[in-house]
Amino acid sequence: MIYMFNRNEKISIMAIGDGISSGETSYNIDGISYNDYLKEYFENKRLLKNYNNSFTMKNYNITNLLYDIKNNVKKNNKLNIKQLIHNADIVTIAIGEEELIKAVMTKDLKEEYLKEFIYKYDKLILSLKEITEAKIFIVGFYENEYLSKRNVIILNANLRNIALKYDLVFIDISDLLINKGYFLNKKDYYFNYKAHEEIAKMIINSL
Repeated sequence: MIYMFNRNEKISIMAIGDGISSGETSYNIDGISYNDYLKEYFENKRLLKNYNNSFTMKNYNITNLLYDIKNNVKKNNKLNIKQLIHNADIVTIAIGEEELIKAVMTKDLKEEYLKEFIYKYDKLILSLKEITEAKIFIVGFYENEYLSKRNVIILNANLRNIALKYDLVFIDISDLLINKGYFLNKKDYYFNYKAHEEIAKMIINSL
């Protein structure tokens, strides 16, 4: 990344993920996400070539994403998902928090579910690595009213291992989001723009 900055080469960013990635709010609309702040950072440095967040949306899950990659889906863009991933210099991904919370709500989040979830996450990252040489940032999980501290520790430990395995950057937001001031209320698991701004800073500091 420093090499790119020194040569003034512009950066292509692709954001992937669920409502956490798209900046979903408690009001059921997309707000400002950490990806938007990342985009703004490169724009201000006049280093942004292009930015795509077509594959960030509420309730998007790992199974959906694997399907889209396998079928090379196109959304709101002339390029399909594999082209977008291949052409990116930076790929950010935050996916799974929503589906894990839903599993808690339906009492499906058992040990076997977690094992299958981690397996699918590993498969997803392998699929991305087969497509791109981009720097990939994976945003971890965080404790909330629904997702327990124990499960967050297990999940993030596995994400760290996946990051090491595939030479990615793992962004651990679990300590950051202990701060209840980042949430509208106790039962709200979507955090506010201030938390998104801090997550963007964590990614930037990892460049």
